[in-house]
Amino acid sequence: MRNLFLILAFLFTSSLFLTNCGSEGNKEENKDTVVVEKKSNSEILLAKIVENGDIINSEKVPTLIAATDVNAALAGGTMHIIDLRDGKAFSEGHIPGANSVKPNELLDYIKTLDMGSFEKVVLVCYSGQIASYSAAVLQMMGYSNVYSMKYGMAAWNTKFADKWLKSIGSKLEANLSTTPGAKGEAGKLPDFECKKTSADDILEERAALVLSEGFAAGSISLDEYLANKDRIYLVNYWPAEVYNLGHLEGAVQYTPKQSMGLNADLLTLPTDKVIVVYCFTGQHSSFVAAYLRMLGYNAKSLKFGANSFMNSMMLKNEQIGHGFDKKQVNNFKMETSEYVEEPGAQQGGC
Repeated sequence: MRNLFLILAFLFTSSLFLTNCGSEGNKEENKDTVVVEKKSNSEILLAKIVENGDIINSEKVPTLIAATDVNAALAGGTMHIIDLRDGKAFSEGHIPGANSVKPNELLDYIKTLDMGSFEKVVLVCYSGQIASYSAAVLQMMGYSNVYSMKYGMAAWNTKFADKWLKSIGSKLEANLSTTPGAKGEAGKLPDFECKKTSADDILEERAALVLSEGFAAGSISLDEYLANKDRIYLVNYWPAEVYNLGHLEGAVQYTPKQSMGLNADLLTLPTDKVIVVYCFTGQHSSFVAAYLRMLGYNAKSLKFGANSFMNSMMLKNEQIGHGFDKKQVNNFKMETSEYVEEPGAQQGGC
């Protein structure tokens, strides 16, 4: 009996020893285990956008082309022009040879083209802002030869100049601030749901979404901004030396072509507020708004930029510049066409 008791005690002790050794071994193993954190859709997308040319921080962006350069290149045949205005505006006058395409059909249309056969694919709209917004999306997809015609059809012919001339103003020039706004604390990128998993597929799905939502979702008028400014994070997209001359009160300065990357100030943008970006003309900020919306931010471009509230100061001060006036308007040749009304066609726009 005593021998049986000793045998059982030995087996129990051995069992404890082996169990403890096994536990310690697992703990040691766990120390060497590397946990790989899954990347968010926005992180995957941003990496792909950077791979395709980092359109926001590239020196070539915004890819604007002057109406005078478009006119000079018409005879060469190396340029493809896409007019994004509604059908009625297109029928009343468009650049010779231009093709009428709705913004939400742009991706499908682009796939029918041999994009590499054109030196430039030029997007045209009313004022240059819808075209800049759409060009940004295509640039992010890797179409590096896509351009936006500066100031849109308002610069092509006096017939359409009112789109700009009636939108400029100077009512806030006396209320500009020189007090710098503070950037937020760095956080994380926003995230978004996506049916796709590969970088290329996520990029295409987001591009289709941003273009289908349209510039209306990615823009805001001056009056709309002023009515809601307390709930908005306002981004001034100017060089610091111009920002210091005077800016909208509360605006936070972000340096063009430098500050919207992960290695800069992108993560200081809030994910829980509307972000309004303004530049000089609304065309560069349209590029930025499209980029931020692709990444999941609720971003909007201030229509017509600083020209909507300090146009006379911009025209007088060479250091600021970029003021719009009749000098930017040409009188180039146009074509007209028959207008066939389309059900649900979008009208108006910037």
